[in-house]
Amino acid sequence: MSGQTRRIAIVLNGISLQKKIFFDRFLPHLKRLHSVDVFETRSRNDGIMLSAKATEKFRYDVILAAGGDGTLHQVVNGVLSGHENEKGLPAIGIIPIGSGNDFAKTAKIGGDPSHLTGLLARFQSKAVDIGNIVYRDFSGLQQRRYFVNVADIGMGPEVVRRVLDSGRILGSEVAYFKSILQAFFTYRPMVVRARADGWEWTGKLRSLAIANGKYYGHGLCVAPEAKIDDGLFMAFICGDVSVLDFIRYSNSMKKSRHINHPEVHYRNCTSVSLESDRNCMVEGDGEILGTLPAVISFSGQKLNFLI
Repeated sequence: MSGQTRRIAIVLNGISLQKKIFFDRFLPHLKRLHSVDVFETRSRNDGIMLSAKATEKFRYDVILAAGGDGTLHQVVNGVLSGHENEKGLPAIGIIPIGSGNDFAKTAKIGGDPSHLTGLLARFQSKAVDIGNIVYRDFSGLQQRRYFVNVADIGMGPEVVRRVLDSGRILGSEVAYFKSILQAFFTYRPMVVRARADGWEWTGKLRSLAIANGKYYGHGLCVAPEAKIDDGLFMAFICGDVSVLDFIRYSNSMKKSRHINHPEVHYRNCTSVSLESDRNCMVEGDGEILGTLPAVISFSGQKLNFLI
């Protein structure tokens, strides 16, 4: 089976700042070896619709998410939603050309086309855990989304909003760090109650991340021991931490070290329910979804990834 021609669907983030890299470097490389169809997103949630259509109507061997964590999030939801009990779903791969490629960092997916073609040649997939978020949308209706990397509440969605609104002229890493600092100065910590299988936490919160992968926020390691295939999530709880402490410890997070601070906690869980004393947004894989109350859990589903 190795080395044969594959039928590949690519869901491309149409507003990616690195779209030219995809067309100049990745696409010609892939077309020389495989049968490739490109579906480019034009508006919010296009990736879900395009991935669902590719899953339902065509016999693709693999669907590649060409973008960042948000594009991957949409591909996962398009492939899995409505097909939870089906076998033989396409494998999922990643072309990391987004502003945030944190799941790709955990999975050690490189930005070289030869790395991707090597994965396609070997075609040895890994079953990866998929998380489930039940939340309220902004009209108050209960909704559900899957996630593969990190779901979080508190400052995280505000940081995502600022990054998306920025021009990212100096690059994504600078845009993320600047947005995090701005959010620290403007975000008012709120009281959040978290109840999980085996532990509870209540307090003023900066951020709480439920992590399947190790990184979010463009390379900040919130879950040094996380594994993407063990059916277990790591909760990173950042309470009422000052901006000076954040700056002090950000280098440790970049180096995948635990933070030793009385307001920072690491916990394992398979499910956690979240409530807050005022409006608190929730996001998954860099996509702002809605608000609390929410339940974030291991869905029991796994998808095959080329990693």
